[in-house]
Amino acid sequence: MSIADYEQTAEDHQAVLVVVKPAGQINAKTFNHIFDRITRCRHVRLPDSQRSFCLRYKKSSPVENNVWGEFQAHRKVMGLLVVGKCATAADTGAIQERYNLLKELYGSTLYDSRCLIFGMKQENGTNAKTNMVYYSSVEDSFSLDETVREFAASLFWVLESKRLQAERLASDKSEKLPLLLAPFEKKDLIGIDTETRAFRKRCQGRMRKYSGDLCLLAGLTQEALLHYQASADILKSANDWLWLAAAFEGTCAASVTVQYPHGTTRPPMPRNQSFSGSPKVTSERKLSGSLTRAERRRSETLTRAERLSVSGTFNRAVDRRRSETLTRTATMSPNGLPMATAEFLQDGKAKNCLSPDEIIEKYKEALIQYSKYKNAAVIELEGIIKATRIMITQRKNLQASEFLQNMVYINIQLTDEDKIQRYNTLSGLYEQIGFKRKAAFFKRVAAMQCVSPNNPNPAWNSCYHLLQETLDGYSLTLDPRQFPREYTYGWPAIQLRILHEMVYTARKMGNPALAVRHMSFLLHAMSDHLAPYERKELSKVLESYTAKVPGTPVPLALESGAILPPVPMTNLPTVKSFKLLDLAPHLRPMKKPSSQTSSASLNSPFIYSPIQSRQQEKKDQSKMDFQWVSGEVCEMALQVINPMPFELKVQNMSVMSEGIVFEPLISNLSLPAESGPLGVTLLGTPKTAGQLKLVGYVTHVLGVKSHCKFKDLRQIEEPDYSVEVVPELPKLQVTTSLPKAAFGTTNHNLGLNKAKETAVTSAAARLYAGESQECVLTLQNVSQIPVESIDISLDTSISSPKVPSGFFTWNLENTKAQLPLQSGAMATFTVLIKAVGEIATQDRKSAENEEPSSRHSSPKKSPQTRPRSMRTAAMTAPPMEAQQPEEEKAQPVDAVLKLTYSGGQGYEEGYHRQASVILHVDVLQSLLVSKVNILPAKSPRHCHLTLDLHNVTRHEVVISYPDNDDLIIESKQLKRIAVRVERFSLPEPCTSDAPISIISPADARSQQYSQQLATLVDIRWKMPSSGTCGVVNLEGIPMTPEAIDLISISPIQWDVRIDNKPYDTEEPVQCMVGRPMSVKVSVTNASAEAVEGSTLVVQPYQDLWNGTVLNDVNGKVACIGCQKRDVKKMEPGESFQHSCTFVFFCCGDFGLDIRATCESRVRSQDHKWVFTPIVRITVQDKAKKSP
Repeated sequence: MSIADYEQTAEDHQAVLVVVKPAGQINAKTFNHIFDRITRCRHVRLPDSQRSFCLRYKKSSPVENNVWGEFQAHRKVMGLLVVGKCATAADTGAIQERYNLLKELYGSTLYDSRCLIFGMKQENGTNAKTNMVYYSSVEDSFSLDETVREFAASLFWVLESKRLQAERLASDKSEKLPLLLAPFEKKDLIGIDTETRAFRKRCQGRMRKYSGDLCLLAGLTQEALLHYQASADILKSANDWLWLAAAFEGTCAASVTVQYPHGTTRPPMPRNQSFSGSPKVTSERKLSGSLTRAERRRSETLTRAERLSVSGTFNRAVDRRRSETLTRTATMSPNGLPMATAEFLQDGKAKNCLSPDEIIEKYKEALIQYSKYKNAAVIELEGIIKATRIMITQRKNLQASEFLQNMVYINIQLTDEDKIQRYNTLSGLYEQIGFKRKAAFFKRVAAMQCVSPNNPNPAWNSCYHLLQETLDGYSLTLDPRQFPREYTYGWPAIQLRILHEMVYTARKMGNPALAVRHMSFLLHAMSDHLAPYERKELSKVLESYTAKVPGTPVPLALESGAILPPVPMTNLPTVKSFKLLDLAPHLRPMKKPSSQTSSASLNSPFIYSPIQSRQQEKKDQSKMDFQWVSGEVCEMALQVINPMPFELKVQNMSVMSEGIVFEPLISNLSLPAESGPLGVTLLGTPKTAGQLKLVGYVTHVLGVKSHCKFKDLRQIEEPDYSVEVVPELPKLQVTTSLPKAAFGTTNHNLGLNKAKETAVTSAAARLYAGESQECVLTLQNVSQIPVESIDISLDTSISSPKVPSGFFTWNLENTKAQLPLQSGAMATFTVLIKAVGEIATQDRKSAENEEPSSRHSSPKKSPQTRPRSMRTAAMTAPPMEAQQPEEEKAQPVDAVLKLTYSGGQGYEEGYHRQASVILHVDVLQSLLVSKVNILPAKSPRHCHLTLDLHNVTRHEVVISYPDNDDLIIESKQLKRIAVRVERFSLPEPCTSDAPISIISPADARSQQYSQQLATLVDIRWKMPSSGTCGVVNLEGIPMTPEAIDLISISPIQWDVRIDNKPYDTEEPVQCMVGRPMSVKVSVTNASAEAVEGSTLVVQPYQDLWNGTVLNDVNGKVACIGCQKRDVKKMEPGESFQHSCTFVFFCCGDFGLDIRATCESRVRSQDHKWVFTPIVRITVQDKAKKSP
């Protein structure tokens, strides 16, 4: 019984079969190298002749096939080449013995042979008698090609002689022709009448067919077609159906050689060079092919940007294949013929040549005839293979599939190895016509045949490699990055079956690591298609495998050279989101903006630009807008989901990074069954400064260690996350001596709520207005970096109303003297909290617009009353009963104390940290100040400050102030006090050089005098019941121009004389009715500046001592002279005098209002200075004068 040759093609009918065999001590590598050199000589053109013929070489040819040489001449071995290597003469003998044995084996059909011996230096050359050819070494065998060509020429001439002999016999009708027989026909020859006409036709037709075979082998295609056509006519009339089928097949083969000079086999797809290993392993090519299909399917749904990210190697391979297909299509006719061959056939130059469609029809007829003979099943099988390859060339895939379907039903007794080869061939042909799934089916059948129960030596390695080649047909890839999980691709049930078989096969191969890899992929890629109980069982199986060999995240190299990529278990658990967390507010590094940065922001002349707005919207989300600090633990937040129906234990979970050195901290998780999303925080410490890139995370689940990268997770938007790490900075721990503040949850102060989020601690105090308390802050360096710089600032923007100045004060000099603050060291500084109360005052304009009568009183001996000439400056408020504050109602005052510090390498690069402490003070009203007045005193260098103090507390208050005894004010009681104040003067601002300000010069001057007055007046209070003490705050008293004039030291010195006597007491001057009284006033500029626009006025008035002052004294007083004098300018030290005389016509109490005015540079009103003491005059009648 013959053995099928599954590599047969129609072109093999025109090629002489030469068998090349090894002999002696030659290794496989050397033999393959020599075999490759020999096979270069496939097409031989004879010297001195236009003839050429083809050779085909095989390393083995069954002797059973050699007996079919008469039926089809291309099947018999006509040439033999034996390749041997030896070092001694004994080795040469063994090679020669092997050579002679092979000659005897193929001797019935052998035309010529050669024995090529390498390694014999002493016998270099050729022995013509024994056909032995010697070479000193393989490297020195330069004449090997010439030897093979000479051998081919020898074969040709023998073939030519055989051809001529066969043609002579076929054309000679007188000579009795021998009957050529197929091997199984010899047993039917007995009893056949050889003298009949039918027998003679059979002999003649078979000889003509055999002559056609020899002509086709000798390169005479047209002669072969004539012989085949003639033999077909003869054999058909003789009903010799088997040989008629052979004649038809010969005609088809000859026509194919004419129409398809380049052959009917497609060139293989260029191998992907990104995979390492032997190019002979087809499983590796299938692996890359599966990736190709996966990419092609995904391209239907992916965006153009995602398609551009496919591997460049794959793209180049696809482009090359596409270009080759386009080139081949452009150079072929619609029937698959080359354009030159099609034109050649249309011109009629190829006579008796079948058309492409006729070739297929003839093949069908031949196969039908072959099917009638059971013993010709191998011939029928090979005919189907050859016809299929022709139809593949003609691109008739559906017809080719029909031929292949018939091939399945051919019943041949085959060995297990032949069955494997048969199914492999079927798979390869189905794959060429595009039937990928059916190709994978037969490939899987071949794999199962390798380990069938009847096979005593199951080949598990071959089974695994064949299963690996089926992946492409079942739309399955072993690369998890290429396997689509967002949609179903392929047939999940079949894919699960294939993966189970690969796991089982890997175990039988004794490769547990490979079994773990496939089981991991099964759980990773196919978990959505598994029932809950299947997931649980497979997870247990995987754990049992990894107990022996743990799963690794590195590529796995197979013996075949194929590379299996690692399988990251991204769904165990499934990470839903990933986010980098900023440091705590007090640990965040800060850097002062450089001048270049600030100037760069001012380069644009536009306040708003839509281009900049769009650029901000397109900000890269993978780059964090915050910074981490080297050497400190940082946090990353994840949300994970456990899809498994059991508790999932995740061990050694950490993050993967690139760039600078990063030390991740290991985390172990225990996730409940089918739970999530659950929040998980991963920690890590950057060790150096620079750019840190986080690219994924590491897990250890079910014994498999996985490196999961963000770019492989479809639910994570960014492929990586970058954050800048600044140099190391110190860390301070801040504590206070006061208790922490208890803030309410319903606080509507947005600034305070934001401050609470960023503050490290807080301090709370409850004080009465005017009370003071110290808050001691302790700073401890809890890091290894010394603190080299400390600064303090106060933020009062969170408080409403605004915090008064001086409420919080501190001195940081002692703390700075302790720098640098080493690790573990502590330093303290004190913040003085001085509660400031409110002053109830009216608006300044309303006070100035009051009627003078409402501000005067004329009791004779009351120090608080005075006539109009005293010009009292008062700042009064409405009655206290109308604005009584609520009892013990506290006014909250909030501020943020910002502690800025730095040190180490970060300090050198300009980075610092800021720790915030919230200071919360509840201020209770103690003494409410109102009705503040300024009165002139007896001495020109003093004045009186009068004010009302209202005790709004529930306690008794004792008041102490200079030059007076203690004053007790009961709860809710109001008392008025007068405090003598020494006058003072402040320089007026120069309006020409003053900077631009929103505060007017008059208001600024009023603030200056108010602050100075508050420093000069010291009024203290104390609560005996609680021991609480404080001071009365007078800051913020609005100073009117009149008040400023009264409290200021007058720049004018007065010298007033009445009747040439100096007046410097408050005793009234005695004057008689009708008697003239002279008044002489001398004014001197005692200041350092000139006084411009001065006016001196002497005005009489009458005081009735009942609260009424008469300014109109016409008819009662007469003035001799001028009452007013103007002086344009008085230089420093300059003086002027003014004299006038008054005559009184009635008795009574009179007075003189002597004042001077001058222009002001900072306000619209003039300065006014009044002479003190007041000039009082008592006028008496002569008749009432005592004798």
